[in-house]
Amino acid sequence: MSSSDFDVFVINLNVADFLMGVYVTVIGVADELFRDKYLHHDSTWKTSVTCKSAGFLSLLSSEVSALTICLITLDRFIVLRFPFSTRRFERASASVASLLTWMVGWMIALFPLLPVTSHWEFYSQTGICVPLPVTRQHFKGKVYSFSVLIGLNFLLFLLVSSGQAFIYWSIQSNTLKTNTTKVSRDMTIARRLITVVVTDFLCWFPVGLCGMLALAGVPIPGDVSVAFAIFVMPLNSAINPFMYTFNTVAEKRRKSKEAKLVKWLESHAGLQAISCGL
Repeated sequence: MSSSDFDVFVINLNVADFLMGVYVTVIGVADELFRDKYLHHDSTWKTSVTCKSAGFLSLLSSEVSALTICLITLDRFIVLRFPFSTRRFERASASVASLLTWMVGWMIALFPLLPVTSHWEFYSQTGICVPLPVTRQHFKGKVYSFSVLIGLNFLLFLLVSSGQAFIYWSIQSNTLKTNTTKVSRDMTIARRLITVVVTDFLCWFPVGLCGMLALAGVPIPGDVSVAFAIFVMPLNSAINPFMYTFNTVAEKRRKSKEAKLVKWLESHAGLQAISCGL
C-alpha cells in the first residue's frame, strides 16, 4: 500500500478524533451556560437533544478511532507477513473499509437512540452525556455500555496488540536484512503505528480497569467518570494526530541527516581519490 493509500486511514482517524473535539466543545459551552445553576437544569440538560447529540459524537468518535487503528494494524500485518502478495489494501479498498468502519460506529452510537431502546438512560445517565460504565450504580443500558466501551474496545486492543507484536518483530528482523525503499517505507509506517497503539493503551487501560473494578463491586468515585470523559478520552483523540505529525517530522529529519552523511562520505571519498591520483 502506498503512502497515499495509507493516508486514507489516517484522514479517517483524524476526522474521528476531530469529532471528540466537537464533543468537548459542546460540554464546555454547556458548562459555561449552566455554571452555578446546573442543579436547576440537570434533568432538562441530560434529556436534551444537545446532550444526546454530544454523547453520540463521543461514542462515534471513540469507536471509529479504535476500529480504524485496527484496520491500520491489519494492513501493516498483511504487508509485512505477506510482502509479495498482491492481496492488500489499495486506495479503493481502504476507502471501502473506512466507510464500513463509519457505518459500524454509526450503528453502535445510534442504537441507544432507537425507539426500541427509548427507555434506556444511556446518554442521559450523567451530565457529561457519556455512558461510561465505571460506576456500581445500575442504569438502563449499562450492559450495552459495558459491552461496547469495555468488551469491544478490549477485544480490539487485543487484536491490535497481537498485530503490533508481530509488526515489532518484523521491524527488528527485517531492518538489517534489506534496505529497499519499499521496505523502508513500510517500516516507517509501522513505527508510527507503535506510538499510536501505546498512547491508546495508556488512555483506554484505566477506563477498562475501572469498569472491571466497578463490575466486581469496588466503589469508584463519581469524579473518575468525569475525568475520563473530559480529559482522558479527548487526550487520546488529541494525541493521535500529533503522534503521526511528530513521527513524520522526525522521520524526515532522520532521512535528511542520512542524506547529508552520505553526501559527506561521497565527497570525502572523492577527495581521497584525487589525492591518491596526485
